[in-house]
This record gives sequence, C-alpha cells and structure tokens, in this order.
Amino acid sequence: MTKIKCSMDKLLILCLSFWVCACLAQPYPNKPIRLIVQYPPGGAIDVLARNVAQKAASTLGQAIVIENKPGASGLIAFEACAKSPADGYHLCLATGEGLSFNPFMFAKLPYDPSVDFVAVIDLVRISGVIVASALAPYDTMAGLLEQAKRKPGSINWASFGTGSNPHIYLNWISNKAKVDMVHVPYKGSAQTVPALISGESDVTYVALGFVLPLIKSGKLKALAVTTAKRLPQLPNTPTLAELGLDTGTQNWVGIVAPAQTPMAIVNRLNAVFAKEIKDAALIDGFLAVQAFDPVGASQEDSANFIKADRQTAQRVVQLTGIKLDSNN
Repeated sequence: MTKIKCSMDKLLILCLSFWVCACLAQPYPNKPIRLIVQYPPGGAIDVLARNVAQKAASTLGQAIVIENKPGASGLIAFEACAKSPADGYHLCLATGEGLSFNPFMFAKLPYDPSVDFVAVIDLVRISGVIVASALAPYDTMAGLLEQAKRKPGSINWASFGTGSNPHIYLNWISNKAKVDMVHVPYKGSAQTVPALISGESDVTYVALGFVLPLIKSGKLKALAVTTAKRLPQLPNTPTLAELGLDTGTQNWVGIVAPAQTPMAIVNRLNAVFAKEIKDAALIDGFLAVQAFDPVGASQEDSANFIKADRQTAQRVVQLTGIKLDSNN
C-alpha cells in the first residue's frame, strides 16, 4: 500500500511538472493585453491609442483592451500602470506630461517615472496649435497678449487638467509675456474644444489634427503652432519660436510597461508597434490627418529619448516655477 501511495505521489509530481512546463512554454501573448490611457475616450490621443492597439492586436493575435483612467494630471493612470503585474499584459500609454513633467511639478508622486517603468516604444510626435474661440476679439497671439495685459484675468485658458500640456503652455507663455490668464481645467480635448466653440473658454493648446477642420471652417482661430517650423496645413500661422515663446519641449506619445517586464516581451512589443506605427494605411488614414509624425524608435532609443525629454522638462519647470500637489 505504501509503495502504491509513493508511486501515486511521484505520478502527481510528474503531472504537475508537465503542466508547469506547458504553461511556461505557451507563446506570448496568450490572453488579452491591457493598455491604460490617461485621457478620456474621444480625444486625439485616445483615438491614436485605439488605432495602434487594433493594428497591433491583429499582429499579436490577442485583443488589446483600452482602459481609460483620466484625471489628476495622469497620476491615476501611471500609478495604476506602475502597480500592475510586470508580465507583458499590462501597458501604459506614455506622454511627456506623465513621465517628464510630473516628477518636477509634484512634490510627491504615487509612482517614480525613472524606476517604475521600462520604455517599450516612442510612437509619435504631435503637431500642436494654440487656438482661440471664434468669438474672441483677437486673431493673433499678439492680440491675445495685448488683451491679457490690458485686462488681466479676462482670458480663460482651457486645459486637459492641472499639469497637462495646455496648462504647461499657459504657465510658460504667461511667465514669458508677463500676463495673467485664468486656468480652466477640463478632462480632455473632447471637452475643451466644445468649450471654446461655445465661448465658455477662450484659448487652449490642442493637437492640430483634432481641430484643423474647425480652424478651416472658422469656428476656431489658429494663433500659433508649437512645432519647430511652420506647418504646411497652416502656412500663415507663426511658430511660438518666431514669437519668442517657444518652450523647447516636444509633445510625444509612446508606450511603457511596468519595470521588470521581461525584456524579451518588451522587445517583441517594440517590434510589433514599430511596424504598425509606420503602416501606410495608418499613416494616410489617421496620422497624417491628425498631423502626428510617426517615430517607431527602437527600445533603446525610446528609453534614451524619454530620459532626455525629462531633462528638458526639468528646465521648463524650473524657469516657470510650476509647482502642483496631488490634491489639485
């Protein structure tokens, strides 16, 4: 009887060993992947995430589920990502707001951008524009600044939330031009743009592609672009650099994963996303329309870019004196 029990125990151990090996041998991915996005549905960056996720999912053979966690300057989304399992099934859409600016604007963060994440890929650069409501009594950046000086506090500057890119531009321009404008935070571009059209707010920064039709139709006014050179879509609109108001920062979107995610998986994801972001159909059908420039950098180059962008953000924060707290 003892011999039979011993044999059964050995058989059970052998079966369990085979089961563990079989699980470990399963190819990646073998279940849906979650991609956390710091913006609400409907904005240009959310749509970018969904387009890229859909194409990558087709290549990977598994769904990539978008999980929107807006608000709190990206703190909610990046904290959730940092605390997720490092298994390749939890990713986070990365932006300069969350990884470059937040470390210097907040005294305390619920995540550490320099150690809690591993770069997967640097996806795109964003062509941005400063736009005003068609109801505004000015048509140029100079006109806006003139009113701001003449009537301090009379201009409502909409943003995607405290610490977002529009908020950063507000602080930078106000500091450089020595004017006083009112910050009005919303949850995303899907909320700020209607606010401008209705006249509830006056000015904002936004991705060009999201508002280009509204500029062309006269519902919004383009005051300046935030790119290094003038954009072909708006050849008569000056750059902030021409106006002496350039931040020197680059607006970008990438993907990161929780630290300790196996590099074999990170490199696999990098290869897939790099291929998809340069797909001709995606470029012609979405990226070009949105004025997003595809990058698709290697994992190493992506990590180096994020590190360099964080250094640039530190300079901007130091010069503007932007300081926030997690209760804002």
